[in-house]
Amino acid sequence: MRIYIIIGVILSMTFRVAAQDKLLVAGSGNPDILLVDKQTGKVEWKHALEKGEECNTVALTRKGEVLYSYKRGAKLVTWDHQVVWDYQTPDKTELQSATLLRNGGVLLGICGNPARFIELDKNGKEVNEVLLDLDVERPHNQFRQVFQLRNKNYLIPVMAKQKVLEVTRKGKVVAEHQIDGKAFSSLELKDGNLLLPCGDGHYYMVIDRRTGKELKRTNAGDIPGVSLLFVGQILQLENQNLLICNWYGHTKDATVDEPQLIEVDKDGKVVWRLHDKKNVGKISTACYLKDFRLPDLK
Repeated sequence: MRIYIIIGVILSMTFRVAAQDKLLVAGSGNPDILLVDKQTGKVEWKHALEKGEECNTVALTRKGEVLYSYKRGAKLVTWDHQVVWDYQTPDKTELQSATLLRNGGVLLGICGNPARFIELDKNGKEVNEVLLDLDVERPHNQFRQVFQLRNKNYLIPVMAKQKVLEVTRKGKVVAEHQIDGKAFSSLELKDGNLLLPCGDGHYYMVIDRRTGKELKRTNAGDIPGVSLLFVGQILQLENQNLLICNWYGHTKDATVDEPQLIEVDKDGKVVWRLHDKKNVGKISTACYLKDFRLPDLK
């Protein structure tokens, strides 16, 4: 009996070690979506994009399938690269945002005239659509990442207009804030205020949810030991640390070499970084997978 207990303990320890925090990452100019082990930095899985595809949003669904946008559409794929569904967008539009809804569905953001925001259920069926004139002629200049807030409204950072819109599921604009920057994405904080990564501005800031007033700004040189390039998506982890996507696609000076992912604590100190351009490449979007094990694909 004692031998069986020891074996059980060993198996349990092996199971725990095998489940490590992972990062599902992608970025404009990156030919792949990748799964990276946070502890080792090793790439454990790749999903190749097709020629001309550009991924600026990636996520893992409740069912364990990979959701991503690719500019001309959005796909849901399995870990063995089988396509569950492929939502293609019309000519002269760009599908730049495919994010998860709070009910487990998907929110698609399609840049166009007008812009379209479409909710899909877990089977890929359309269940809601909002049309919105953003008054930006060129679709590529409209937005990148669009998320649903806790109140179920959509938060749309309009890059060319340097403003942030809060829009209901019926298409009513309930808040509009002019900001000092072209926000790539947004993050709804615990207190309801909004953290906005401002791309080529090389900073991110927090604004008051009600008034739009800027409350805090973190500039390129404010984080000791690293510099902010194009500030892409920012995640807030369970420990309240921020994980920053530091995209280098617009960096012209070859001497500038910064990590692609930066984790900072509440005091703004770097506690972890990913710096591997050879194996990982450009990162503008990330999905944090805690205690995750890649499914057995054999």
